[in-house]
Amino acid sequence: MQKPKVGLITLSLARERTDLAKKAHQELLKALKEQPLEVTPYNELVLTMEDSVRVSEDMAHDHIQCIIYNIGSWVYAPMVVSAVQATGLPSIVYGYRSPAAFSLVGAAITHGSLDELNLLHRFVYGEPDSPDVLSAIKSYCRAAMTFDSLSRTKAVVIGGKTMGMVTSAVDFSQMKDIFGTEIEHVDMLRLYLDAQKVPMKKVKAKMAWAKKTYGSVNVSNEILEKSVRLYFAMKDMMETDGYAFGGFKCQPEFIDNYVSGCMPISWLINEGIMMSCEADMNAAFTMRILNLLCGQPVLFADVNDLDMNTGILRLVNCGTIATDMATSSKDVEWNPQYEYMGKAGGACPTFSCKEGLVTLARLARVGGEYVMQIAKGTVFVQDKEIFKEARDRWPHAFVTLEGDPDLFLQHLRSNHMHMVYGDVMDELFDLCEILQIEPIYT
Repeated sequence: MQKPKVGLITLSLARERTDLAKKAHQELLKALKEQPLEVTPYNELVLTMEDSVRVSEDMAHDHIQCIIYNIGSWVYAPMVVSAVQATGLPSIVYGYRSPAAFSLVGAAITHGSLDELNLLHRFVYGEPDSPDVLSAIKSYCRAAMTFDSLSRTKAVVIGGKTMGMVTSAVDFSQMKDIFGTEIEHVDMLRLYLDAQKVPMKKVKAKMAWAKKTYGSVNVSNEILEKSVRLYFAMKDMMETDGYAFGGFKCQPEFIDNYVSGCMPISWLINEGIMMSCEADMNAAFTMRILNLLCGQPVLFADVNDLDMNTGILRLVNCGTIATDMATSSKDVEWNPQYEYMGKAGGACPTFSCKEGLVTLARLARVGGEYVMQIAKGTVFVQDKEIFKEARDRWPHAFVTLEGDPDLFLQHLRSNHMHMVYGDVMDELFDLCEILQIEPIYT
């Protein structure tokens, strides 16, 4: 998993206890190096505003994603304020416990000064080896890394809005303004034409791999071949044009005239290329965020049912859930897509998502302003027989929500929800702060 690139600058004044500041620098640096962070320290004390700005700008030039300002003693607030203004980077103001050093005094006025100017930062205080301190630093640094990655990438909409899904469409300019991501549009015709050009030898090898890897592949060779061709066409376009993630319309044109995008999208997500179904770009952005934070596949699914008494959420998808979210690849059966979904058909994986703690999230707009719904829960496995209550060929995830089901429901603003294994709630809250959008924990 990618490590955040973090700068460390320790500040003091010539008149203060620089000996304590130097000691604090070494202790914090040692603790940070034991964390999953790529730390670049400036190993001299910074004693002036001018030097702080210079060192910070040098770090920004070296693509540091977050700077930790270790307040070694009483300092003048502009030493940090001017540096944060100069770089625009997410920053952490850190104060350590030492009555003799007056670190908290300097950190508090620095924090307040940054707030007065509405400059992005996080205030952290405590012992350098404290689990709470390190957890807060890691969370904010991972959020900063995610923001940096979003702002340096391109996304693609393949096709366009479908089936009246108002919440799937985004304003390209608004997304560029908030996330820094460039979005481009590609017509589905390109994938149809490119799919025909994939060499048969390459196609047959992937078909054989699928039959060997999964529990069963119960679709015709024609459907499997077309699905494999579309997979290679999608993957090649993403890599050739430099798209980090995207959304694929599929319905009705592709599934009526060639094949559904289920198998290709499932495999792309397995490989770390987040692709949403139905060209849902709010989904695609949410999935990209969760993937950057966890380095794992992210679920795209419909919110099919919610038991208001038990808090059990059933998530079901027509076929794009990543097969790596199954307990084993041998638990996955590839079955024909339902005929009513489209004339040409497709292949959809049948499985129950594996057990584990999960984080759920979804970006949405309220009156044009972005919010992010966030929830936690635990996935449990169900027998496939119960799938018949919804669609017995489609993949399912069963989640016991941690929060209030009614609150979850009131903030549910789409038919789609997204899920990743692990707890990244703190990182999502930090990222929302950086993006200046409202996080809503449900």
